Amino acid sequence: MDALRDDTPARRQLAAMAGIALGLGALGALGVGSGDFAFQWQPVPPDVPARGALAIAAGLLEIVAAVLLVSVRLRTAGAWLAAAILAGWTALHVPAVVQRPASIADWLGIAESAAMASAALMFAATQAGSASAGAIQRGGMFVFGLAAILFGVSHFAYADFTASMIPAWLPQRVALAYLTGAAHALAGLAIASGLCRTLAAALEASMMAGFVVLVHVPRVLAHPDSRMEWTMLFVALTLSASAAMVAAISRRRRMSIGASSMSPATSLPNA
Repeated sequence: MDALRDDTPARRQLAAMAGIALGLGALGALGVGSGDFAFQWQPVPPDVPARGALAIAAGLLEIVAAVLLVSVRLRTAGAWLAAAILAGWTALHVPAVVQRPASIADWLGIAESAAMASAALMFAATQAGSASAGAIQRGGMFVFGLAAILFGVSHFAYADFTASMIPAWLPQRVALAYLTGAAHALAGLAIASGLCRTLAAALEASMMAGFVVLVHVPRVLAHPDSRMEWTMLFVALTLSASAAMVAAISRRRRMSIGASSMSPATSLPNA
């Protein structure tokens, strides 16, 4: 039973990793199939030379990262590649934030990419057993927490748009937009500060998974020919898996600290 409990965080990390791999690989397939980048998540200017070829190359890299992630032997390389790709997405948003520092929409773009990149980077460092894994995990969780706070702020700033995304059969959609915004912000504060971090990240992952099921899957079913709807679905899936990764790594760190306080010989690696 003790061994089973000790293995639980690792299994949860692998489940979260599978979600990230599925989301990233699917986004890559959309990029290759369309010859285009992922809308506002990859804001490559339209006048970039050979833009279509670059989009296909980027999509192929995302597919390669996804395949490596599900390969036992090459998983660490896949995690580093996924982290690098998602960090590149984040960098693409920097010019817009610099030009329009008061724009919440531009900050939301950088927050979504940074949240996914931080989760992939934490997993890569954990898998590699890097000496700096602890510092990378702490930094990644702080970044993810800040991103979640921005998710919450965007719900308040764009409450009507957020409400329009909520299924019509749910009552009080504007109130739900505010409620989920507050939940994002509170979870982000907890994750960034370390207060009830594991629980907050798990609840954030559950809420995001709810968005996938209640919001994005029905929209895809209603508009199966819309690349935008498919893109939103796979971004939401990757974000929810990223939150689950934060929860799993946080839980592993907490268990490691508890084990170390009892017996240094029983502490878990990479925590």
